[in-house]
Amino acid sequence: MPRYPPQSPAAALPSDLSTATQAVAVARASDAVLVDVSDAFCQLVGRTRAELLGRTAAAHGISDQERLDWLISRFPERGRSHRQQRVFETPRGHVLADLEMHGIELGGERLIVSVVTPVADTAASRDESVLGAVLEATPLGVVLYDHELRIVRVNRAVERLGRIRPEHIGMRLTDAVPDADPAVVATIREVFATGRPVIAMEVPGRNGDAYLMSMFAVRDTEDRVDRVGCMFMDVTDRVAAERALAESEHRRREILGHMLQAEEVERSRIATELHDDTVQVMAATLLALDRVALVASRTASSDLADAVSVARATLEEATDRTRRLMFELRPAILHDHGLLRALHVLVGQVAREVGGAGDVTGTSQRYDPAVEELVYRSTQEALANVRKHARARTIDVRIAEDDGMLVVEVTDDGCGFELDDVRARADAALHFGLDTMIERLRAAGGDATIDSGLGRGTTVRMAVPVGDPQPAASHSAP
Repeated sequence: MPRYPPQSPAAALPSDLSTATQAVAVARASDAVLVDVSDAFCQLVGRTRAELLGRTAAAHGISDQERLDWLISRFPERGRSHRQQRVFETPRGHVLADLEMHGIELGGERLIVSVVTPVADTAASRDESVLGAVLEATPLGVVLYDHELRIVRVNRAVERLGRIRPEHIGMRLTDAVPDADPAVVATIREVFATGRPVIAMEVPGRNGDAYLMSMFAVRDTEDRVDRVGCMFMDVTDRVAAERALAESEHRRREILGHMLQAEEVERSRIATELHDDTVQVMAATLLALDRVALVASRTASSDLADAVSVARATLEEATDRTRRLMFELRPAILHDHGLLRALHVLVGQVAREVGGAGDVTGTSQRYDPAVEELVYRSTQEALANVRKHARARTIDVRIAEDDGMLVVEVTDDGCGFELDDVRARADAALHFGLDTMIERLRAAGGDATIDSGLGRGTTVRMAVPVGDPQPAASHSAP
């Protein structure tokens, strides 16, 4: 153990500690052992000089060992000083006091001189005590900063929630926490400058922790920003749950995307089978019926001719429907001539079926085949609802590009519907079709909205992100 000069360290101080009116304690910076105290300090803590000297404040219950260890590790420099306000345990109970700590060097040994000044028991101090009790009781961490970003007050929850500790009082934030988030420092300065609060700022912590912070201005009697308060809470579990939910949603959409892709492959396979097999058989059967009709006419068998005519008409209708199904499953015009031409054909077909008029306007720009396929299928679903339920007289489809999104609006003047009522019906085909359309778009990073009401028609607005546009079609849409 290093040797000390025989005289009291107080001899080098401005006055003799034994007669000092302030409560002063001198401790070694190496181990925080008290080497001298004033009579006022003895009275404050309710212990004699002999009891105090040679032991640490933690050993007397005046402070805690963790705080003293921090002082030893962070407060060795000569000329450094810290100021803070804290509550002391005294024979009279809790005493709120201002604490000033100064680093000095005496006889080659570094010392810490602590000056304790109890706060006068005024109305203001009593208000301060009440405020302190409230701050200590709140489960949120609370830190107050001055204009130099010095930590001037903390509550108990701070140590449990974050990296700032009560012993950091008097230090600048960037000194107490050297790797403090620059965004937090900048936000504190912003609140000082503007006086406007910042609410619910999410800040990453150590080891994957996350905190939700709110900054607010504390004004003086002249309405100037005197302090900035920071309230924060640990939201690590909530953020982890949100991330898990987002990952689950991402996986769900990936699965949905693969399912939709598989659906398109299956559509193409079925359309090919219909074209190469079923339709060919139907066409051959029509030719065979024509030959039967010819034979019937030669034999003057009117009954046979009538039967063949009915059979042929029925088969011809079935063949037309099969060809239409082939088009719906794999519209060749979409791949050959683009989205605008394909929608013209689709809207015209639906308009004829419902006995109304259809109109399509927009750009003839080509896009990635997957984007065109997605928009076509989604529009097809919207028009299927027009065909089955709307009883519309006019159908309008608008195509436009807006801020990297391909936007399509499908509007009809039909009877409309209440969306909530439709979705409440578990057996509604419309409900299933709309949900499928929306999920298809969301899986691709897009979305859809539906605006409808009884008697005022329906507008389906869908948007999907587009990549670099493809070369425009060489011909215009009809």
